[in-house]
Amino acid sequence: MKDPSRILIVEDNLNLSDIMRKIVESEGYYGRSVYTGKEAIEVLKKEGPFDLVLLDVMLPDPSAPLGGGMDGIEVCQRIKSNPELSDTIIFLVTVKDQPEDIMLGIDAGADDYITKPFNTTLLLAKIKAMLRIKNLSRELKDKNRQLEEMAITDGLTGIPNYRHFIEKLEEEVRRSRRYRTPFTLLLLDLDNFKEINDSHGHRHGDFVLKEVAQRLQQGLRETDLLARYGGDEFVLLLTQTDLEGGQRVANQILERLRKPIVTDKDSHTIKASIGLVPFDGERPKTADDLIEGADNALYLAKESGGNRLFVANTETG
Repeated sequence: MKDPSRILIVEDNLNLSDIMRKIVESEGYYGRSVYTGKEAIEVLKKEGPFDLVLLDVMLPDPSAPLGGGMDGIEVCQRIKSNPELSDTIIFLVTVKDQPEDIMLGIDAGADDYITKPFNTTLLLAKIKAMLRIKNLSRELKDKNRQLEEMAITDGLTGIPNYRHFIEKLEEEVRRSRRYRTPFTLLLLDLDNFKEINDSHGHRHGDFVLKEVAQRLQQGLRETDLLARYGGDEFVLLLTQTDLEGGQRVANQILERLRKPIVTDKDSHTIKASIGLVPFDGERPKTADDLIEGADNALYLAKESGGNRLFVANTETG
């Protein structure tokens, strides 16, 4: 069951605050009352964002020093300027209905207003309409986020795809040049994958590819990147990793892949060839040069019999 929308009521008149809370709770919303601007900011920080705030414009604070209390306009500005709270819907509740007063609140970031004394039906209608818009906006953001993730994710293995890898590689080249931090690129190709596809079918081969992807992810740091390069090729971007560190990771991968992959009907021992190219902040010069170097090293590993690591020559890069 979906949690009820959370509404914060900021009203210094205790009786009116109690009435407003009962009104919103009668519609199934969660109501929380505070009586000063300071309390409102503290509750928002401690109890997390609320979906909507009913905010009185006039908020005298007897406990604050002279001139030290926050009125509703300042509270509104503080909420909207906080990135974690900025999408909170704010209704100003005011006795002032002059256009200049309303514009002052809208300029401060308020989404709507209602004047005292207010009509209960109108208040609830406004709340429902705004919360409906907010929910639709949230759903749209979630769908857009899912589409973005789908655009950079390989549909079979669930790891990043070639497009995402290229973007991250170019970013890492720029970062490495600026801070002189090394990284290593590994390009991996399965040696005997065609035989698996030919003898067992592509669905069986897909299972093997997914298992390989899971094994390649083992031991990686959050800053490292594993992506599917295409077909039965994978690429690993190892940040802040020199040649020696890259060789160590590559050999661990070869060892990990040697453990048989067991399916319902068969068992497969996977072998792979790896081309490795280190980057020291200067050579190779571009992301394309790095890919070409790794690809050439992978070709030499294949030509040497496969199931091995070959390091690219970067001296002329």
